[in-house]
Amino acid sequence: MDQATSPAPDLTDHQFALLCDIAKTEAGLMISSSKRQMIQSRLARHLRKLRRSDIDVYLKDIASDKTGSLTGGLISVLTTNVSSFFREKHHFEIFERELLPNMIVKARSGGKVRIWSAGCSSGQEPYSIAMMLIKRVPDIASLDFKILGTDIDHEIIARAREGLYSDDEANTLPDVDRKMFMERSPQSPRGNKIVNRASGLVSIRPLNLLQKWPMKQQFDAIFCRNVLIYFDAETQQSLWPRFCAALHDDGYLFLGHSERIQNSKSYGFSPCGVTTYHKNRQHGAQRKS
Repeated sequence: MDQATSPAPDLTDHQFALLCDIAKTEAGLMISSSKRQMIQSRLARHLRKLRRSDIDVYLKDIASDKTGSLTGGLISVLTTNVSSFFREKHHFEIFERELLPNMIVKARSGGKVRIWSAGCSSGQEPYSIAMMLIKRVPDIASLDFKILGTDIDHEIIARAREGLYSDDEANTLPDVDRKMFMERSPQSPRGNKIVNRASGLVSIRPLNLLQKWPMKQQFDAIFCRNVLIYFDAETQQSLWPRFCAALHDDGYLFLGHSERIQNSKSYGFSPCGVTTYHKNRQHGAQRKS
C-alpha cells in the first residue's frame, strides 16, 4: 500500500496536545479531549488528501507555515464548515427592517455601505446578503454597496470565490431566488453558479480573526455567526471591542444562534433581537474623544 494513502496511526498524547496548542494559539479554538476520536478521523482523511502519512512532519510544517494555507486547512479539519443560504432567517428580517432603509438613504446620498461576513465558509452567507440587497434595492448597480467575506481556511475561500454549489446546496434557496441568482454550470460537479450581478457585490479574502485586520473602513453591519462557539471566553472577550471598533455608530453585529455577548453594554453593544447587537452611539463617541 502507498505510504501516502495508508491509514494514519492513532494520535499520541503528545501529538493531540500539540494539535490543541496550535488550534488555541493560531485560531483561539478550544478542543476538548472528548473530540479526540473525531479529530483523529478527520485528520486521517485530511492527510490522505494531502498525500501525507507522517503526522509529526505535518505538525512541524504547520509550525513553520508562513502562508497560512496549511494552518487554515488544519483549522478546517478541527471545525465544521456547515452553511446554507439565508440561514437563521430572522437575522435577514432584522437587517431588512432595521438597517436597510437607512443604508439606502446613505447610499443614495453618495455614501458607502459596507457589510462584513466574518467566517463566511463556502460563501452562502455573503451571497445571501447580496441577493437580498438586489431584490430590495433596484438601483443598487449605481450605488456603493460592497460585501466582504472572510475565512481562515484557504481551501474554503477558493470554494466561496468560485460561487459554485451542488443541487442540494442550491435547493436551500427558494425557487424564485435560485432562478434569479443561479445559472447552470454543467462542466462542474457543483453545477449551480452564482450570477455576476450577485457575485459582483462580494469580495472574498482569507483572514484569521485573531490577527491584524487590514480593513481600513468601518462597516454598517457585521455577520459573525457560528464562529465564536469554537473560541474560549477569553478569546471572545478580546474580539468584542474589535468588532465594536470596526462598526460605524449604530452598526449591527449578528451572531450565531448559541452565541451571546455577556455584559454587552461594557463592550459598547445593546441586544436588539435574537443574537443581534446594536452598537451604542455613545460608545462610538467615547472612542473618538
